[in-house]
Amino acid sequence: MNEYLNHYDSSNVAITSIGLDGEELDQVTNLEKPQILVKQGYLVATAYDTLTMFTCDYEIIKTLDITTSIGNVVIVKINSRGKALVAGPAKVTDMAKLISELKNYQLEKIIIDGAFSRHVFAKITQATILVVGANYSRDIDVVVNDAVILHKKFSLKYHDLKDFCFGDKICLINNDSMMINLEYSSIIGNVDSFFNLDFSNISKVYFPKSLTNKFVERLILERRRCKFDIIVDSPINIQVHHNLLKKLFQLENQLYVINPLNVSLVCYNPVSPLGYEFDNEDFKNKLNTSLNREVFNVLEGEHDE
Repeated sequence: MNEYLNHYDSSNVAITSIGLDGEELDQVTNLEKPQILVKQGYLVATAYDTLTMFTCDYEIIKTLDITTSIGNVVIVKINSRGKALVAGPAKVTDMAKLISELKNYQLEKIIIDGAFSRHVFAKITQATILVVGANYSRDIDVVVNDAVILHKKFSLKYHDLKDFCFGDKICLINNDSMMINLEYSSIIGNVDSFFNLDFSNISKVYFPKSLTNKFVERLILERRRCKFDIIVDSPINIQVHHNLLKKLFQLENQLYVINPLNVSLVCYNPVSPLGYEFDNEDFKNKLNTSLNREVFNVLEGEHDE
């Protein structure tokens, strides 16, 4: 976050975070982490109780009806350079509400700092920066291979479904483009019922809610008779373990989304706070080759904003 802001010259931006960010110790890893450096003119959306930790001058310009465990979210204007402790909404619906409010200030950008394993927030953004870190594993090949699977998920393509209007139920589409809505909207609790259906004439299946581990496990077992395309609302709807996700991509089933994500940039960090690091060039080259796109060290190199 700090390096991104350092490359961004304008102060006409707003910053918030998924949950607490800028604390001395990370709440997940218990490792040290830097505070967010803010400049005069920034807007910061954060929980009220974090303001005592700001080292900059600020003024509250609005208090929102968005609650957190440490107070309501407030929008503050930064009046001098300093450090900030930022704690934004922890719910996707609250973050969407906050973004809607921030758009009233005619900003150039609204920047949301991500969180460990909280990918769901990417679905409400216009662009996502994916950061791959050495801290994920001491084995560089594990980090690269798992990054490839995650990047593939985030980059699932749009399916042109202009002839179909889906509702809130799981929908089967047969080879004659006829829609068959099931009685349930979620695969959770309905895996057995779903796989008892006849798929011999089914070309596509739309799932309005999340795909699950149990669904993918059963799909693997039933793969010879279940070769339909899978359509979900967003890549984030695929909520399965990493090993199962890899197996899902190996099936004949094609995966599509109605609302794709825009992975505008992939960055990497070769240094782990646990005290080890990868060779920078080796890590970069492996990622470049495996992802088939240029990647950037989070603290080095130039790239378009």
